[in-house]
Amino acid sequence: MENLNFKSGFAALVGRTNVGKSTLINNILGSKIVITSEKAQTTRNRVNCIYNDNDSQIIFVDIPGFLKPRNLLTEKLNKLIVNTIKDSDLVLFIVDVSKGIGKGDFFIFEKLMQLDKPVILLLNKIDITSGKNLEIEMEKIKDFDFLKETVLISALKGTNFDKLLEAMKKYLPEGPAFYPDDILSDRPVRNIAEDIIREKLIYRLEDELPHSITVEIDKFEEGLTKAKEKIIRINAIVYTQRQTHKLMIVGKNGSFLKEAGTMARIELEKFLDCKVHLELWVKVRENWTKNESALKDFGYDF
Repeated sequence: MENLNFKSGFAALVGRTNVGKSTLINNILGSKIVITSEKAQTTRNRVNCIYNDNDSQIIFVDIPGFLKPRNLLTEKLNKLIVNTIKDSDLVLFIVDVSKGIGKGDFFIFEKLMQLDKPVILLLNKIDITSGKNLEIEMEKIKDFDFLKETVLISALKGTNFDKLLEAMKKYLPEGPAFYPDDILSDRPVRNIAEDIIREKLIYRLEDELPHSITVEIDKFEEGLTKAKEKIIRINAIVYTQRQTHKLMIVGKNGSFLKEAGTMARIELEKFLDCKVHLELWVKVRENWTKNESALKDFGYDF
């Protein structure tokens, strides 16, 4: 019998970079769908991640963290954030409470106050925050009456996920599911594979380099090994915007690229549940983050 009280809707996750948005999604879904990194601008696309239970379907929308506009790419990413919030039913604003609520968070508070959307504040990383510091941080937001609820969580440990989901369902509309209940994301597998490769590259790159690389899969073919096991052969191109950056990504005698490729292959095999043959090349496309045509070519024409 159809559940007449079934809730379904889109919840946009917003916050500064590196506050735990992607970690929260991956742990709620129980599978790695979006990449994580301590580097800014890890997430560059709108990623719909689908949670199902008996009485709801919640589409968590992972979007980039707000960044100070520095080029055409970051301007487009900030515009994507605003448009995604407008299209969502609910906003989850995540704050890293262990580092304190700062100017960047208050900037986002001001943005959210201007939008007519229910907002739930998530104070993340309570597992590494003392009770005293938590009291101090909550005092800073006591007058923000536009917040529907505040939930204390640890995205890494899974603390209070039940309370979070219960709170979210209060503000989602009743209606049928948008997606079948056997998928976790609506992103093509190729795009997820591109993100996994980029994650391994930026893991050890210096701070400026992650902003200037993107990954494009040139070949994604399924086949069989000699032992009749499934194998996927992937050729991917890593684009950066300077020749000096290319040399750093490749590394001495190709050592850096080889190491990143090995890490990516291991995770891709886990994600795809089969053997993977991965080949990587690095190419330069001058100043692509500032070029409208290049951004369209790389799929950043939001």
